[in-house]
Amino acid sequence: MAGGLALAVAACQDTTPPSPAEADPALVAVEPACESRFDVTNRNAGPVTIGFVVSATGEAGELTLRARPAPGTPSVTRLVTVTSGHIQLTYRGQATGAAADPGPTCPPPPATVPEPMASRGQWGAPFAWPVVAVHLHVLADGRVLSWGRIGDPQLWDPASGLFTSVPTETAVFCAGHAFLPDGRLLVAGGHLSDNHGLSAANLFDGRSAQWTRIASMTHARWYPTAITLADGRVLVLAGQDENGAHVAEPEVWDGERWGVLAGAAEVLPLYPRAFVAPNGLVFYAGELAQSAYLDPAGAGSWTPVATSRYGRRDYGTAVMYRPGEVLIAGGSDPPDGPPTASAEVIDLNAAAPSWSYTAPMSTPRRHLDATVLPDGRVAVTGGTSSAGFSDAAGGVHAVEVWDPATGAWTTWAENAVTRVYHGTTVLLPDGRLLHAGSGDGGNLPREVSAELFTPPYLLRGPRPVVVAAPDDLPYGASVQIGSPDAGRVTGVSLVRLPSVTHAFDQNQRYVPLAFVRSAGGIRIDGPPSGAIAPPGPYMLFLVDADGVPSLAHMVRVG
Repeated sequence: MAGGLALAVAACQDTTPPSPAEADPALVAVEPACESRFDVTNRNAGPVTIGFVVSATGEAGELTLRARPAPGTPSVTRLVTVTSGHIQLTYRGQATGAAADPGPTCPPPPATVPEPMASRGQWGAPFAWPVVAVHLHVLADGRVLSWGRIGDPQLWDPASGLFTSVPTETAVFCAGHAFLPDGRLLVAGGHLSDNHGLSAANLFDGRSAQWTRIASMTHARWYPTAITLADGRVLVLAGQDENGAHVAEPEVWDGERWGVLAGAAEVLPLYPRAFVAPNGLVFYAGELAQSAYLDPAGAGSWTPVATSRYGRRDYGTAVMYRPGEVLIAGGSDPPDGPPTASAEVIDLNAAAPSWSYTAPMSTPRRHLDATVLPDGRVAVTGGTSSAGFSDAAGGVHAVEVWDPATGAWTTWAENAVTRVYHGTTVLLPDGRLLHAGSGDGGNLPREVSAELFTPPYLLRGPRPVVVAAPDDLPYGASVQIGSPDAGRVTGVSLVRLPSVTHAFDQNQRYVPLAFVRSAGGIRIDGPPSGAIAPPGPYMLFLVDADGVPSLAHMVRVG
C-alpha cells in the first residue's frame, strides 16, 4: 500500500532530523486500522501539522502529529474519518506519498468492564436526596437545583456530594421554568393549592445562589410550560389560575415586563409539550393529538400542523432530538387508560410535516422522562405500565434508548427505585444520568432519594479531552476547540441545559455541530440562529468513534 511505501522511505531518512521550522513529509505515513480508522505515524523530531482528504466525499481537515518519542520510534496518532474512502495526506497544501484505503470491518469497541455492564450500563446505589426532586435542573456550573412540594429548594454539587438549601418565599412547586440567555433560571407560577396557581415569577442565579422576585404574570399558573424563544424572550403556556380555571392566554417575558398574547387564547392540557421550531415559531407537540404552531409575534396566533397517529398521550413525553425533529412516546388515551408503548416522530423541516410511527418501546409507559444523550440518542427512564393515574405496581425500571439513525430501541440496565409520577431525569455534564423524584402527590411514597446511571458509552475507554474552548459561541461563528484527541472525534454536539418536571424537559434540545479537524483540535461552526439553538447555556460535547463523550464544556450560545 502507499502507506507502507511511505513508512519504508521514512525509515531510510530517519537519521537527519528536520529543523524545528521545517518537517519532512516523507517521514509521515498512514496505515489503515479498520474501516474509517487510520494510524498516522510521524518520525520527525518535532510535531507536524498535516492535512488529509477523503476521496470523493468532500471531507478534509488537519491533524497535528506528536513528535517522535525517540529516534527510530514514530509517534502514532489515530485518525477516524466521518466518511469512508481513500485517504490522502497533504503537507502545506501538497499531496504527499502517504495514502491508504479503508481497512476491514472493525471489531466491537473494547469494554473496560465485564459484561453485561459494558453493554447495558451500571446503576449506582440509591443515595439520600433532601426533597422529592419533582423539579430538576442542571446549572451552568454543573450543580443541580431541585425542589418538590415539601422543603426548601436544594443545590447539589456532584463533585462533593453536598447539598445547600436555597430557600425562596414563593411556593415554586408545579411552576414552569426555562433558562434565560444569561444562564439564570426563570421560574413562572407556583403552588397555591392543588389545581390552583400563583402569578409570581422568580429568577434563580446559580452564580450567587440567590432568588430574585420579578414582575408577576397577568395570570396565575399551576402546571405551566415555559420555553425560551429564538430571540431570548420566554413564553409561558397554559396552567390553572388561582380559581382553578384553565388559563387560555399565553404570556411572554421580555426581560422587563410580561405581555399577554390575546390572539392566541387556547385551552391546552397542563404542562404542554412545546418547542421552538426552525422556522422560529413554537411547535405544540402534545399531549393532545392535534399539534400546531404558535406564532408569538404581536397578539399571537395558532396554525394547525399535523395529527398524532396514536391520539392523545396523557403524561407521555416529548423531545426535540434534532433541530425540528420531535419524538413523542408513551402516555395513555384515555387519560387513565392503559399506557402505550408506541412512539412517533415528526420532521418540521419537511414541506408538509406529518407524524409517523417509529418502533415502539419494549414496555408501555406513562410518567416517563425522555433525555437526549451526547451522541444524539434518546434515553427513556421511569414511568408505570399500569392503567390508572400512577400505579406504582407497574413501575418500569429499565432504561430504553432510541436511536434516530435506525428507529430502534435498545434496553439498558434497571434501576432500583420505582419512580413514577413526579419522577425526573437529567443528563449531567459528565455524561451520566441523574434519576430522582416520585411522590409528593398521587398517593405515592415520597422518594427522597436519587440514583446515578453510568451509560455503556462511559465504559468503552478514555474520553476525548477538551483542553481549550471559548465560553461564548456566537451564531454562525467559527471557533476553535483545543483537543489532543481531535483525530478520533467523529461528532460535536450541544445539549441545552436540562430543566425537567412532570415527564417533560422544558429546556433541553440537541444540536449537532458541523466541524473540521484543524491544527491542535477541532474547528466548529456555531448554530446559524436562535431558531435552531435558542440563546442561553449549553453543554458542548466531543464524541469519539466509539461513542465516548468528553466532559461537557459549558458554552453560552448566541
